[in-house]
Amino acid sequence: MMSRARALFSLGRSPKGAGWIVQRVSAWWEARLPRRDQLTLNQRNLYILPTRAGWSFALVFTVLLLASINEQVNLGYALSFLLGGASMAALYQTHGNLHGVNLRLLTLRSVHAGQVLRVGITLSNQHRKLGRYGLRITAGPKAPEGTTEGPGSPQHAELSPGSDCTVEVDVATHQRGWLTLPRITIDTCFPLGLFRAWAYWLPQTRVLIWPALDAHAPALPHEHRVVSSEQSHRATSVSSDMPEGLRDYRRGDPQRWIAWKKSSHALASGTGLVSREPAQGHSPDLWLDFEQSPGMSGLDAEARLSRLASWLIQAEQQASSQGPIYGLRLPGVSLSCGAGPHHLRHCLDTLATWAPSGAEQARQRRAA
Repeated sequence: MMSRARALFSLGRSPKGAGWIVQRVSAWWEARLPRRDQLTLNQRNLYILPTRAGWSFALVFTVLLLASINEQVNLGYALSFLLGGASMAALYQTHGNLHGVNLRLLTLRSVHAGQVLRVGITLSNQHRKLGRYGLRITAGPKAPEGTTEGPGSPQHAELSPGSDCTVEVDVATHQRGWLTLPRITIDTCFPLGLFRAWAYWLPQTRVLIWPALDAHAPALPHEHRVVSSEQSHRATSVSSDMPEGLRDYRRGDPQRWIAWKKSSHALASGTGLVSREPAQGHSPDLWLDFEQSPGMSGLDAEARLSRLASWLIQAEQQASSQGPIYGLRLPGVSLSCGAGPHHLRHCLDTLATWAPSGAEQARQRRAA
C-alpha cells in the first residue's frame, strides 16, 4: 500500500504525470460543454480567478492590514480598506467586461492538411452604454510566450458600446478528413490585471480538410489521357451540318467556349448548347487515377492522395485556359470529367473523405 501511494505521489510530481492530470481535467471540462456555433456569455459560463499579480496584491494587502491592526495606525487602516475596495471593484469590472458578449462562428473554408485554418469569429457587444476592452481570443492550446502569429496565438479585440467586430484565430491542421474545431477561449484581465475572467466555447460546425499538397509533384501525366466512351458517343451524335471546330456543350466547359450564335439556333431547334473545340483540335479528357497514373508506384495511400490533390489544382488551371477537362478515379469511386471551381472542390472533397478498403490496406502493408 505504501509503495502504491509513493508511486502515485511521484506520478503527480513528475512533468509527465502533471501533463496527464491536466489532460484528464481538460477532457472532463470539455465533455461538460455543449457544442454550439453561437454563444452568449453570462454568469453560467463565465469563470474568474486572481492572476499572479492578484495573489501578490492579496499578500501585500494582508501584511498591510495585519501591521495596521498590530500598530493601531489609522492611516494604515484607511489605505488597507482603500486597496481592498479597489480590488473588489476590479473583480466586478473584470467579470462584467465579458458579461453579455456574443460569439458567432463564421463560415469555414477547407484547406489542405499542413496549412493553417483561419476561423472567423464575430464578437457582439449587446450592452448599449458600456464597452468591452482588452479581450483575448485563443483557439486550442496556447502558443509559447512571445508568439504573436500562428496556431495558439491570442487575437486581441475591443468593442465599443453596441458594436461588433470580427477576429480570425489560427488552427493547425495535421491530416485530411473532417476536423472538429478545438476549444476556443476568450478571456480578459481588464482593468487592473488583478483578476482573469474567461469562458470556454466549443463550436459545433466541422470543416473538411483536404489532403496535403505534394511539394515534389511532377507535371500532369498527359500521356494518360484517354477518350472516354461517353465522349466518343457525343462525338458521333454531332450533326453532320455542324462546322468543324464545334461540338456539343459538355458540363464544365468555360463560358467563353460557348458559341452563342450557333447555340441560339441549336436551342431554337430543340438541341443543347454548342461549344468551340480548343485550337489544337480534339482534346481528350484527362483522367487522374489512383492506381494507373504514372509515378504512383512506390507511394503509400496518403502520398498518392497528396499527389492527386496537386494534380487536380494543376488540371483546373489548365482547364481554365482552354485545356482538357479532367476526371478522378479512386478504388471504388469514379468522378466524371469536368472543370470549374465546383468540380475541383467535389474532387478534393472526395479525396479528403475517401477511405481505403481492407484489400487496399493489406496491399499497402505488404508494399511497406
